[in-house]
Amino acid sequence: MLIIDGSPLRRACIAVALDTPDSRILPQTGLDPSDGVQAPDIILFQTGDSDAESTALPLQIGEAGRVWPHVPILVIADHGNEALMTAAVMAGAQGLLRSSTSVETMQRALLLLKDGLAVYPAAFASAMQARFGSTRPEGTDERIALAVDKFKLLTKRQRDVLRLLAQGASNKDIAQRLDISESTVKVHVRAIMAVNGAANRTQIVAHLLKGGDVDD
Repeated sequence: MLIIDGSPLRRACIAVALDTPDSRILPQTGLDPSDGVQAPDIILFQTGDSDAESTALPLQIGEAGRVWPHVPILVIADHGNEALMTAAVMAGAQGLLRSSTSVETMQRALLLLKDGLAVYPAAFASAMQARFGSTRPEGTDERIALAVDKFKLLTKRQRDVLRLLAQGASNKDIAQRLDISESTVKVHVRAIMAVNGAANRTQIVAHLLKGGDVDD
């Protein structure tokens, strides 16, 4: 199993908790294919509740899926942020657990993932069913409805960045207006591109204009 987590303490704790005589656990800070790591049976991502970790998670999951497309991905989150968990699933995660989950439950979840099954909290699965499985109201434009659903996957900060992008603001302008660094703006832009399937800033704005607005 490959554990990806930026926190040394969390990596060490989960490695000790899930260690068994017949398993090999590789804790890493990030995903670096150049390290020569062989395809694991499972990739486990842990994330805290910071904006930086929440923003980076879908991008990391997407990269892991490109490197090892057939390896199941489990995400353990320190909180029940529905938007973060939805973004993780949309990016390719097959399993979601909260950090409050018992070690025994985590071990059972790992076995289910290895058998090709998906593992999600019941409340989250119900919310996903309500969001994507319900019938759209009559007269609702499907394209707009899908766009709105995508915007719901963005954090509030990402929606702030998206609004300024739509106004033609540069990364420097956005950084100054939101009081964040330009590198953080770039991370948010990449996350918005990943959620909306855009290849560049122009496509982000084009998708926004086709699909509606991002008002809260």
